Amino acid sequence: MSRLQSIENGLIEINETVFQELCDGYLAIRNENYTAFSRTGSQSGKQKTRKGTPDSFFLLPNGKYIFVEYSTNITSGVKKLGEDIQKCLDEEKTGVPISDIAEIILCINFNLKASEIQELKELLSKTKIILTMVTLNSLAIELHLNHRDLANQYLGLPLDTGQIVSIDRFIEEYNRASNRISTPLDNKFLHRENEVSALKNALADLDFIILTGVPGVGKTKLAIETIKEFVKENKTFNAFCVSYKNHTLLEDLFHHLKEDKDYILFVDDANRIDSFDQIKGFYRSSRKGNLKIVITVRDYALQEIDRRCNEFLPQHINVPKLNDEQIIDIIKADSFEILNSDYQREIVRIADGNPRLAIMAALLAKQEQNLEILSDASDLFEIYFSTFIQDQAEFVNDLYIQCLGLIAFFYTIPYKDKELVTNILSDFEINYYDFIDAIDKLDKWELIEIQFEHVKIPEQNLSTYFFYRSFIKDNVLSFGILLRKYFDANEDRFRECIISANNTFGPKNVMTKLKSELIEHWNTIKSDEKKAYKFLSIFWIYLENQSLEFVYDKIADLPVVGVEEYKVEYKNNAFSYNRNETIELLGEFFRPISSFKDAIELAFEFTRKCPQHLPELIHKIREVLTFDRDDEITGYYRQEVLFDLLLRGLNEGDQLYSTAFYELAKTFLEFQFHHSKGGRNYTVYWYDYQLRSIKPIQEFRAKIWHALDTQFTSNPNKTFEVLQSYLDNYKTVKEIMEFDIPFILEIIDKYFTNESFDNCRYVQDYIRWCKRNSVLNPIFPSLIEKFTNSTYERFLKIDWNRLRDKEVYQFEDWKEYERLKEVEIRSSFTFHSKEEIKIFYDDFVYLKDKIRDNWSHNKVMDIVIGENCLNSFELGMHILQLIIKENNIINYIPRAVFYNQLNTQKRVNQIWGLMLDESFQHKIQWEFAFFENIHDSLISQEIQKAIINSISATEESATIYFDGLEKFLKIRPNLFEEIFKTIVEKNSMGVVKLYVLGDVFIKYFDKLGDDIGIIKEAYLQQNKLSNHFDYDGKGLLNILKTNPSFLVDFVNALYNVADGRFEKEKVNLSCIWEIENIENQLIRVFDEVIEKEIYLGILEHFCNNFFRDLKDTHQLKADRFLLNYVKSNYNNQVKMNVVVDIVRNSRTELFEKVLLSYLSLNQSKEAFSKIYWIKNGGVYSGDVIFGDVEAAEWRTILSIVEKAALGIKLIPIKRYLAEKIEICLKSGEYERKRRFLQKN
Repeated sequence: MSRLQSIENGLIEINETVFQELCDGYLAIRNENYTAFSRTGSQSGKQKTRKGTPDSFFLLPNGKYIFVEYSTNITSGVKKLGEDIQKCLDEEKTGVPISDIAEIILCINFNLKASEIQELKELLSKTKIILTMVTLNSLAIELHLNHRDLANQYLGLPLDTGQIVSIDRFIEEYNRASNRISTPLDNKFLHRENEVSALKNALADLDFIILTGVPGVGKTKLAIETIKEFVKENKTFNAFCVSYKNHTLLEDLFHHLKEDKDYILFVDDANRIDSFDQIKGFYRSSRKGNLKIVITVRDYALQEIDRRCNEFLPQHINVPKLNDEQIIDIIKADSFEILNSDYQREIVRIADGNPRLAIMAALLAKQEQNLEILSDASDLFEIYFSTFIQDQAEFVNDLYIQCLGLIAFFYTIPYKDKELVTNILSDFEINYYDFIDAIDKLDKWELIEIQFEHVKIPEQNLSTYFFYRSFIKDNVLSFGILLRKYFDANEDRFRECIISANNTFGPKNVMTKLKSELIEHWNTIKSDEKKAYKFLSIFWIYLENQSLEFVYDKIADLPVVGVEEYKVEYKNNAFSYNRNETIELLGEFFRPISSFKDAIELAFEFTRKCPQHLPELIHKIREVLTFDRDDEITGYYRQEVLFDLLLRGLNEGDQLYSTAFYELAKTFLEFQFHHSKGGRNYTVYWYDYQLRSIKPIQEFRAKIWHALDTQFTSNPNKTFEVLQSYLDNYKTVKEIMEFDIPFILEIIDKYFTNESFDNCRYVQDYIRWCKRNSVLNPIFPSLIEKFTNSTYERFLKIDWNRLRDKEVYQFEDWKEYERLKEVEIRSSFTFHSKEEIKIFYDDFVYLKDKIRDNWSHNKVMDIVIGENCLNSFELGMHILQLIIKENNIINYIPRAVFYNQLNTQKRVNQIWGLMLDESFQHKIQWEFAFFENIHDSLISQEIQKAIINSISATEESATIYFDGLEKFLKIRPNLFEEIFKTIVEKNSMGVVKLYVLGDVFIKYFDKLGDDIGIIKEAYLQQNKLSNHFDYDGKGLLNILKTNPSFLVDFVNALYNVADGRFEKEKVNLSCIWEIENIENQLIRVFDEVIEKEIYLGILEHFCNNFFRDLKDTHQLKADRFLLNYVKSNYNNQVKMNVVVDIVRNSRTELFEKVLLSYLSLNQSKEAFSKIYWIKNGGVYSGDVIFGDVEAAEWRTILSIVEKAALGIKLIPIKRYLAEKIEICLKSGEYERKRRFLQKN
């Protein structure tokens, strides 16, 4: 009979009084957080029950009650339980209002059906009371796994003995108990220097230290080794370890640890020790010597142990897994000398942070000198677990492997859910009680974790191994049953388990065992397309023929479509989320396997009938088929097959393959290929693979160059695109460039002509590119001389390219280059006739589209016009006239020309006359360039009137610069006021947008006139037009000094009624505190903002903008405002929430004062509970537990509340805060549970 069954039998036979005592003890341990506990149904000092309702109760810190009722009356069953519940709801019997009951617990020594439990729950459906059932099954499992002392005390079941032992004895027992399945404690100690130092320092200063981390990281080893070192260095200390066997510890502690001696006591896995409180009690006992306690605890149980040790202020030391770099350091050491990065990567993957596995893999790799040996790690795992597996007394039973296999597949199993677990186990002919006994043993061996009523395998490599061992290698579990019954609901788990097994133990080992089962299942679901794709996305590698046949049939059923031109372009991230399932499935075959050729051909035939997916196929090819390190091993088989297919189609005139060839040739003629791949632990790593000039690469490139040559006349533009793309490579390989030269020169010689500007430019750029990469050829000089023409020569002069021109000019810095370039332009573009100007202008327009960086075009035209104006003003004006006539298609603005030429009345009249009656692009910018640059002595009433007319008449958006217009104020003092009125009027029409710079409201504020209404409207317009207008608020400040009420108008203007939010959520408004008596206006702003914006306590409230980054001189004034606002609005929860948000985010130093001020005015718990004293949500990173963070924040609030001298008035609020802390702690516990249960 199993121990669990013995416990169940004991519970069934127990009398009512002992059962109640047992359950009281169990519930008191389970519900630690209570302020009172009473056993109303028991007679004090006697083992007798008495009538009382409830039988027992707990009073919680939040003032709520937990009622407990007990029953061993299986005959009355549900009927009696229902009566017990009704009694608990009878306020006359209990004296407790129903609203104060949080939970009713029914403890019974029999089981109920689900329908019976539901019937009992219905009795509480109209209340908020939680019903908890502690049934025979659940109580028996709890006693079996977690409370064997209670089973011994109340059921008389025997327990193992426990001891206080020496370190050496502990190591011996640990290794024997674990059967060396855990990393042995007597192996070499590596890579924990930082943790050892931290623990030794803690031992020197503190008495309680907690080592925490996931199972298997070496917490025990770290503690043992460090304690040994500490005892050696501190001779007065002796060390003992707790080798716990579920027995009372107190007597052993007093026996071994003398009160006048110094000791270190090591407590391993404290969360598993029921008698841990006895260790705490022993520590508190009177001692003359020192006692230091080192505890290890698994990460998921840290909070529980931390809470129990909190009074001793323990120090936490986290022990992380060995990271990949540390594993690499170990295998790079002299003992192993694994220096090849490919070997290192495989060993790191296998080890998964386990140093012993890493060492074994390194030794194997060093012995075999073959990377492929690491693709099957099954032997490694067999050796690693050999002692354990060969122990006939322990692991010979297949049950352990079966249980581990099921846990590995499901990731977690809720072992207490007997009905669910029994259904799973029955599929594999496993008894539920045997399963419970097995997981108890496996937990002791640290192969599994039991927490939150679930069981899982903590280590990924162990999980993979036991899935492989149970379902594949030893076949002790039926993979066919697993597939038929659990695939649809557990697709991701199949993917995880199969891929991990495949990667770790090799495809052949997995395929030979699974293929027949997979084919059988495939035949049952292949007609369902959705199921078929899901199934093949995981098992394609084992069902190659079936996968390709499935896709072939799907393509055959598609209709033929006509295509005029295939599209291949796509945007970045175009296929990040929405991917075609056919291309994805075929993409799995884009590997060096025999079916690759069929797969790539099928992929193209699919896009022939679905041409909209051709860009995705091109993307997929670039993603997985470009040259990589592994391709070198296969002689670039994949790339050869791909381009043989493309070239065959090109030669046959196939439009699809031809389009793909020209597009992909651009990629595959590169020299270096960037790859990003998923690494371990959700990391991504990048590397570049650079080609070498070896025979396979040369032959591959020769095929492409030859095809470009022979097909040039058929597709000259496409070929030229490939050639242009070739020059875009900035990462090159000199030897390959030299190999490519004859092919490119052949194309140039056959098809290029120096009458073509594009041909000339390409040849010159190509030679220049070669020279930059130290690649030379004797024919280059003649090509340089041959491939030039007048358009190209003009291009060289117009185009400002310092890198290229370094070959022509001798210059040290860019300023010298610009001077030399300007001299060249002036000497080259001096014209003597309008015909010459027209030729230049046409070339200029043509070349503007050819130059990638045309920022210099305006500057070139400035120089050309300026130089011609010096020689012949009329010809210079003719250039301007030609630009205007052609509608300024070159987007030219003649600022420099106007600056230099508007210095005589004649020229002013002539230039103004050019523009006066014309309509062309950017006319308003020409006109304002004219106004800004006219000489001061030549301004007139007529011209200043033209300023207003230009603004009124413009149909283009523009920025109006006031600096150059200041000179007109001499003849029209109110000009800026008129300009403002005109701009406001024009912007109000909504046709164009006229901008001004923010400094206008600062530098020229006193010149904007007395019409404050226009000034305010202009400011609001500009603030809406530009995101960064008046960013420091100085212009706003000037307006507020004149009209403080403008603050309300300004804030209202920021509100977007349609969106229901402020368009600028963060804007610097702290400048307002410079305005005297601004408080009254700010109160109006607060009121209007609060009315407009619904505040949920998540994002920062808009009103923070007035308090962010305050100057020191303004802080007191701002704080006084907030405190006064609290005094005026403490009964308004919405307004109080805004103030609290401000002191939580912008004025944190004021938070305590605001809270205490509020409490002095309002002690209502209901009002207090409606204020967001902590943030409603937040952004956290890493392994932060949100509930713990919020609990800490509520504790801070409580500590401030306790400072308020208001006595009993604050009891309800303190109780509310205690309740919030408890809720947050429960939330934290739920989060820990979620992380335990979910893989990611």
